Amino acid sequence: MSPSEPAFHLWIAVDEARVMTALAPLKVTRSPLRHEWGSITDLRAVPAGPESSKVPGVIVLCAVAMLVSAVLCGSGAPVLVVLFLVALLLALGLAGIMSKKPPPQVEAPDQAAFPNLHHTLTGSEEREDFLDLVELAERAGRALPGVSPVVDGTEGAELLAQVLWEASDVLSRRQQLRTQLRRQQQPATTGDASSRVSQALTEQRRRVSGLWGETEAELARIRDALELAAVAAENAAHDPSAGEAVREAYRELADVYGERY
Repeated sequence: MSPSEPAFHLWIAVDEARVMTALAPLKVTRSPLRHEWGSITDLRAVPAGPESSKVPGVIVLCAVAMLVSAVLCGSGAPVLVVLFLVALLLALGLAGIMSKKPPPQVEAPDQAAFPNLHHTLTGSEEREDFLDLVELAERAGRALPGVSPVVDGTEGAELLAQVLWEASDVLSRRQQLRTQLRRQQQPATTGDASSRVSQALTEQRRRVSGLWGETEAELARIRDALELAAVAAENAAHDPSAGEAVREAYRELADVYGERY
């Protein structure tokens, strides 16, 4: 990376429904767990715990309502006014006590302006696969200091972030293809299989299946390279010959990212 180029930084944000990656800042509401490592900022929503009992709040509200009514009656306020004010107090208080807080959510302030800098994964398979890759990349990142003679720590950390960005792009494409494949699994029509329309339909289905296979191959390549980077770097602490495997892993990671960018 030349001095004039900005440092690559990847943001990852996770809530109950989605995983988002971005090359612009992300947020998660309600005090997320924040983990900074290498060239990555990882934000995880804190799961909402079981709600506490609402009975104490209701008791306090009723006590306040009785106190207010006693004060108003003692001051000579009309009975209808007292009843109205107490009913209003109870209604507002109960609404506040019984309301549920929304779950923590990922927010992307710059997504509308820069959609190409964001990837969103909502499918359970895609989210799980991506988080598995993040775990592998973090293992490799933790082991980087031990292989500093082989891989520069800063460049290695940036490369891990770049490959995770590429992985999120591949998974985003696979997510779209999954929807197409599900739609195309509908029963075939009983029309003439030799007609141009039927042949074109068969070809389109074949192309989608081919694209699916390509994304699976890309993911397997990324997964293997990340796992090799992690395992070889961990082994290098007691096996000097593992250094060449570390070089090979990071060469492969560089190729994965460089072929697209």
